[in-house]
Formats: sequence, structure tokens, C-alpha cells
Amino acid sequence: MKHKTRFFISAACFLVVFALLFFPLKELLARKTLTAPFDMTNKISGFYNEPEDEFEVLFLGPSHAYASFSPLRLWEDTGVKSYTFSTSQQPIWATYTYLKEALKRQSPALVVVECVEAIRMEEYYDEGVTYSYMDDIPFSWNKVKLAWVSADTLSGRVELLCNFFKYHGRWDSLTGADFTFVRSQVQSTYKGYVLLDLQEEEQPQPDISEVTERAALLEKNEYWLRKIIELCQEEGIELWLVKAPSNITVEDKATLNSVEDLAAEYGVLFHDFNEDYEEIGLTGALFYDHAHLDGQGAALFTDYFSEWMLERAANLAADADDADWAAEAAEYEAALAALDES
Repeated sequence: MKHKTRFFISAACFLVVFALLFFPLKELLARKTLTAPFDMTNKISGFYNEPEDEFEVLFLGPSHAYASFSPLRLWEDTGVKSYTFSTSQQPIWATYTYLKEALKRQSPALVVVECVEAIRMEEYYDEGVTYSYMDDIPFSWNKVKLAWVSADTLSGRVELLCNFFKYHGRWDSLTGADFTFVRSQVQSTYKGYVLLDLQEEEQPQPDISEVTERAALLEKNEYWLRKIIELCQEEGIELWLVKAPSNITVEDKATLNSVEDLAAEYGVLFHDFNEDYEEIGLTGALFYDHAHLDGQGAALFTDYFSEWMLERAANLAADADDADWAAEAAEYEAALAALDES
């Protein structure tokens, strides 16, 4: 009996020591994106460091969300607090997980999903995209389930959950930031928004005004889009499916029309802001590249969206006197003004 007790005590001590060594090493070697404007580690991990029940509105989705919706500008316009909880090319099944994760800490009245990835036709995304939405969310049952639908092999799923296998060879590329990084202390400067530089090139704007055709959604995308809608309805959260300004193609518009039909099936608001350029005041010169607004374009769009939002959700709670938000908004406005001078 003593031998068994000694064995179990030794085994427990080994596991404790292993955990104390392994998890800090795993965190040290993990890839971190900490350089603005695409400091996604700050934006995703920073979300978990925000106060609970801080945000009345959540923006979810891919880069079209984080380049379009500026929470600090929205707060200046309306007093409504929000966060853009998004990653590059975030597939719709990852958006579902991000929503589940967000609802652990926040109780939003409104969720806005930028739904461009719902019209894509890939069952699985490339490794760079997949790790970008997997790496910075903490381990949980939600993350396990996300790994399961994000890779098509058992080894691929395990590697997504334990990215040490992916990054264990990063020793030569480690920097001082890797050694000083503390995930529980990071914050997003602009509440998840990415402030993009101005560009001189005029982007073409396809005419989608006459597109009425319907192209079928990928079955996997339709399944997870329905899951998002049903989750919000179960939780009593208002959901809007939107397409942010991105000079969408005629072909993509046909698939987007099917998203609109699915939204109508559930009685959910859908809107494509690519149809509102004149009302917004957008031109092709206000884009960072073909599909993403630059800083000025996003400010203009957020101003428009603020009015549009309050017309449809007038009862959103506002807190226009928060001194911390005022200070952060002032930093954002200074950075926006500096774009003109650069």
C-alpha cells in the first residue's frame, strides 16, 4: 500500500513539475502578433482582459469587420460601447466559436456578423489562417470543438489545440517581446479595430445593383450560419448579418443573395452596405486595398453605421461619460488625423 501511495505521489509531482515547465515554454514559443496595425494577439487576447459586461454591441467576422467597424468612433457618435472580435479570413464556423467565447464574459444586446466568409467555398482553410484564429483563444471545450471542424485529420486537430508542435522550432526567431509577453496584461488599442493607412490608388467599384441571381451556399457554411442565428435567438440577442463595404464582385453578390434569403427565413436583419456608397459618401479612393477600407473610409462608414444602427436599435444602452473611453477615443482620433500628415 505504501508503494502505491508513493507511486501516485511521485506521479502527481511529476505532472505538476511538467506543467510548470511545459506551459510557460509553450507560451514563450507560440507565435504572437504584437505589431500594429495587425497586432491580432493584442486584439483577441485583449478582449478577455476587458471588463465583464462592458459591450452593448459585438462585431464578429473576418478582416472586413476589423477594417470597417471602429468601436471608439462608434462610441464618440453614440455613447454605445462595442468591440470588434475578429480575425483575418475568419470562417463562419470560427465566428460561431468566437460568439460562444464572447458570451462567457459579455451580455450584448446586439451582435453584428460580417458575413463575407459565409459565401466562400472552402471546407478547410490554409494553415496560416487556421492558426491565426486558433492561437489566441484560451483552451476550452469551445476550442476543442473548433479544432475538430477546422482540420480534417486527427493530427491536425491535435496540433491546433497544442501549438507547441507547430512552434517548437521558433528558438532562432524569438525576440525580447516573447520573453516579456504576459497574455493577461495585453489590450487592444482600438477595441479590436485595425486602423489602415491611406492609399493613393483608386479602387474599382463593380455595379451589383442588378444582381438578383442566387448561388448556393457551401453546406458547411450554411450549417454554421444557422447555428449563429439560432444561438442568438436562444440567448435573446438581436443579430444583424451585414456585408461591409468591400467592392464585392457580381459573382459573390449572387451567393450573398442566398445569405439574405437565409436571414429572411429566420426574420433576421440583413444588409449589404456595398449598395450604400452614395449615401455613405464612399469612393474608391477611401480603400486600403480592393476589399478593405482605409482609416478615413472606416471613420466615414462608422459614422454612417452609427446613425443607421440607432434608427433600428434605438434602445441600446449608452455610456457617453466614461473617462477611459474618452481618453482612448482621443488617441484614436490623433492617429486618424496623423494619417493625413503622413
